[in-house]
Amino acid sequence: MSRAAEALAIVPVRVGSQRLPGKALLTESGKELFLHTCDQARLARNIDRVCVATDDDRVEAAARRHGLQVVRTSPACRTGSERCAEAAAAFACRAVLDIQGDWPEVDPRDLEAIVAQLLDGAAVCNTLCVPLAEPAAIADPNVVKVVRGGNGKALYFSRAPIPFVKEGPFPLRRHIGVYGFARDTLLRVPGLPSSGLAEAESLEQLRFLENDIPMHVLDAQGDPWGIETRADYDAFLLRLAPMRTDR
Repeated sequence: MSRAAEALAIVPVRVGSQRLPGKALLTESGKELFLHTCDQARLARNIDRVCVATDDDRVEAAARRHGLQVVRTSPACRTGSERCAEAAAAFACRAVLDIQGDWPEVDPRDLEAIVAQLLDGAAVCNTLCVPLAEPAAIADPNVVKVVRGGNGKALYFSRAPIPFVKEGPFPLRRHIGVYGFARDTLLRVPGLPSSGLAEAESLEQLRFLENDIPMHVLDAQGDPWGIETRADYDAFLLRLAPMRTDR
C-alpha cells in the first residue's frame, strides 16, 4: 500500500464509450480529453495525489507522458466507481474523489468543497449539482437531473426531467459527474447489490442510494458540462478556444 494521504483523486478512464467512441483519447483540444480533467484536479489545494485508473495501454501512455501516476485496473470493472474502488485499495487515505474523465471543466474549488466535507466527517459520500433551467437540457436524457431533500442529501437521480412540475416555478438541478467517498465507503461499492434501478437508468449512483449510502449534494460554483456526444465535445472546444488564444 502506498504512503498515506488525506485526499486522493482518481480519474477512471475507459475507451469503450458507446455515445462517443474513443472520446477519452480525443486530442483536438491539444491533449487527450481526460487529461483536462486531471489538470483541474491538480489545481485543487486539498487533494494530495491525482492518479488515473484504466485498463487501456493508450490511456496509460498518455497519462504517464503527462506526469501522472497510473493504476492498472481490471477490464471487468462495470462502472467508474468500481474502477476507483479497485485503484483506491492500493492507497492509504481518508477521502477519495471519483472524477469522471469526461468532465474536463470541473472547477477545482468544487473539488476542494467535496474534500473538505469528507475530511470534516460531515459526509461519507457526496457530489455536485447546479441549477437547470434550459428546456432543451431538461428534456435531454444525456443531462442527468437530481432531486435533493431539505437535509442536502440526494433523493433520486434520473435522465428524465425530475421532479415533474405540475405548478411552477420550481427549481431543477443538473448533476455533475464527480463523487466523493470516505475510503471505506468506496471500497464497499463493488459488492453492493442492485434492484435494477442503476441499470434501468444507466446511472451508477442509484446503486449507492439503493443501499442506504447517503449522498450529500453540494451546490457547485462552477458550471461544467460532461462530454457525452460529439456535439458536447465540439461545444467544449469552442469554450476552450478563447482561453487557448489568451495564453
